[in-house]
Amino acid sequence: MHSLEHLEAADAIIRAGVRLGARGLIVAAEGNLSIRIGDQLLVTPSGRRKDELSVADLLLVPINPGDAPDADDPDAPRPSSDIAVHRAIYRARPDVQAVAHAHLAASLGLTLAGERPDPEDLPETRLLLPRLPFVPLLPMGSPEIAAAVAAALVEPPEPLATAVLQERHGAVTVGATIEAAVNRLELVDLLCRVRRDALLIEASRRAR
Repeated sequence: MHSLEHLEAADAIIRAGVRLGARGLIVAAEGNLSIRIGDQLLVTPSGRRKDELSVADLLLVPINPGDAPDADDPDAPRPSSDIAVHRAIYRARPDVQAVAHAHLAASLGLTLAGERPDPEDLPETRLLLPRLPFVPLLPMGSPEIAAAVAAALVEPPEPLATAVLQERHGAVTVGATIEAAVNRLELVDLLCRVRRDALLIEASRRAR
């Protein structure tokens, strides 16, 4: 039987997945969400739509993978392919209680074109998302990308970053709640869409 904390975390993740889907920030089975529960984390499964999940779909795994073996059954549900990123963040940032990741389409286009949006461009992001470190393209789910994202989130000065932009791989955001982490994903998406639109307008003016 699940504890009350487990059920509350599961409900929050399910609602966050629905929210991301409703806003078009995730498609197919992409994206992942997790919440810290003590020395474990409740995480979305690999290969499933994150806006169509139930409590039974979510997986409780140790933050430190050596604490308990992951399932050996190849047919058993598997945690997100980005589980190494989530684990690295929780180990590096004890203050973080939730992690969200989505392949924000506007961010993919910008970084594919070699563009990096600046939070200083908008008053909202300047205030609420003042730092947006950038992680270059690395293999998805690899120890290298996990280490790079975690390092970006502990890089001084204070206050530490709460979002990371990944080259051609969307954004990772963190928070005291999953709602806060998803809020930051939406802000990164807004920043990227505005920057993309500004570039298109500038190009159109030059072409006249």
